Amino acid sequence: MKSSSSQFVLGLLVGALLCCLGFAWLGQGREDEDGARSVREITVAHGLAVTHPVHKGIEEFGRELTRLSGGTMKVNIFPGEQLGDETVCLEKTQQGEIDVTKVSCAPIGNFVSVFKLFSLPYLFRDEGHFWRVLDGEVGLDLLDALGVNDEGGRSGLVGLAYYDAGSRSFYATRPLTGPGDLDGLKIRVQQDPVAEATVKSLGGSAVTMSFGELYTSLKQGGVDGAENNPPSLLSSRHFEVCKHYLLDEHSRIPDVLVAGAKFWDSLSEREREWVEQASKHSSEFQRELWAEENQKALDELAAAGVTIREANAEEFRKLTAGVVGTYATGARKEFVTRIEGVE
Repeated sequence: MKSSSSQFVLGLLVGALLCCLGFAWLGQGREDEDGARSVREITVAHGLAVTHPVHKGIEEFGRELTRLSGGTMKVNIFPGEQLGDETVCLEKTQQGEIDVTKVSCAPIGNFVSVFKLFSLPYLFRDEGHFWRVLDGEVGLDLLDALGVNDEGGRSGLVGLAYYDAGSRSFYATRPLTGPGDLDGLKIRVQQDPVAEATVKSLGGSAVTMSFGELYTSLKQGGVDGAENNPPSLLSSRHFEVCKHYLLDEHSRIPDVLVAGAKFWDSLSEREREWVEQASKHSSEFQRELWAEENQKALDELAAAGVTIREANAEEFRKLTAGVVGTYATGARKEFVTRIEGVE
């Protein structure tokens, strides 16, 4: 009897140990019908080149997610608009055809209008203020707001993390030292009423046209200037025509890593934690790459003969205050007030 009892107790202990090991194994991944570990493949799409800091950031997201999940989650990246432009990718992400996408806040504003606040001029005092906002409570609340559409229902999107897309500043064929130099100039802007109103408030004439047509228009005098970040000014070769760059940094519109709600709902709690951790890690990684790329671009522009000046942003901010008052309404106004309150 004692021997049987001992064997019974030993069996219970072995069984308990096997159960623990089994649960630990399930925590690391799933099993298919043959009992082998399965790998969840995640589709991530974006519209940029593979050399861009954003693509490299997403690659780091994939590496970190694979590491955290013990190899049970794998990221497949489709860059260069292979799966559509940003608006199409957002729609496909809502529908569950794409799991995760990277988009600018500009097109997101057409899905969740509160994100249009990033188009407001001089919303952030400087780069430090920008990241203190996004890394803090306000930034997290904005990511949460991405999950709710304007009618109060689910948007079909889940905000994961912010990526750096730099700041936009004015460049022109004529010298730029302050807001008065924009008076009477024809400045190309994106098709955005806030961008158009910003240029108008500074005395310029806003002209909307495709980015692909801009070089020729600058060269032929159809427009006098435009606005963009340093890497874009360099890669577009607009600096060959525009030798004056005023770093007024009138807008900072981040990129956002966005998951689809259908994909998100299919994840276990632990898988969601892995995705969130990998997203945060990739955001920090991408910011460092962008900072390096931005400084490299400024150095190359200066070497190419471009005159680069730091602007007094406060002068610009006073002149564009009416634009903020006009377009910062509803929930956007509340967020603007909170952003201004971040030290």
